[in-house]
Amino acid sequence: MINRSTLKTALTAAILLMSLSTVALANEDVFDQPIEPFSTLECARCHEQVFTDLRDFGGAHKMVCRDCHDTFHNFKRGLTLDERLPSCEGCHEQPHGDDEAMLDCLNCHSNAHAPVASLNIDHLEPLCASCHNGPAEQLAQPSSHADMSCNECHHEQHGYLPTCIECHDEPHSIFENSASCMQCHPVHNVSIMLYSDEIPNQPCAGCHSEAFDKLEKGHLAHSELNCTFCHANEHGNVPSCEECHNTPHNPEMLAEFDQCSDCHGSPHDLLPGE
Repeated sequence: MINRSTLKTALTAAILLMSLSTVALANEDVFDQPIEPFSTLECARCHEQVFTDLRDFGGAHKMVCRDCHDTFHNFKRGLTLDERLPSCEGCHEQPHGDDEAMLDCLNCHSNAHAPVASLNIDHLEPLCASCHNGPAEQLAQPSSHADMSCNECHHEQHGYLPTCIECHDEPHSIFENSASCMQCHPVHNVSIMLYSDEIPNQPCAGCHSEAFDKLEKGHLAHSELNCTFCHANEHGNVPSCEECHNTPHNPEMLAEFDQCSDCHGSPHDLLPGE
């Protein structure tokens, strides 16, 4: 009869032999196994910050790591870091044109794993004219905007369009949108004042509210006209009645009443005549 102590010793020896055999087989087979690409979670064990950036701010770049990094760590000796990393052009080509200043994406998008969140608009300042050459030419002309940097107005993020009233609440505070301002003032060269027949009466009311109110309440011919119909060609032009009406009265009447307003009142609040 086999005693309990002998049986315990035999079982322990058998288990030990099996364990050693398993380790030996594992060590022998591991180099015969194919190397599988890391999963994204396996990459995150070392690159935790990259994983966090992609998760929280990756946007369109929120992909599995091997979509971009297809060679992992088995690089050839002597390669520079730039040669080891994937190039943006592989997917994006040149979305901002081929100007030399725009060829290094990391100049603006400093973190490829958070391309929008890492966009530093302060870094964009010297590069704005590479794409926005029209505004740059206008800002080269003397005006109050010429001394400002682009990101003083286009703050927050690239492509941000400010409203004029963020800075300018006077003198046209009657308006609540920038469209009215830009009908007269080119935004990048505000010293130029545009003036055309297409300007509606409302922008004029910012300064000329009394005349505007009279025309709005009137019911005679002048109330149907745009301000620029009479005040044509340039801002501040004051026309004479004869430019449109010639001389509708005989010389005797004109000799006694040399001003049309003597009978017809203000041109913005016409009277039928007295």
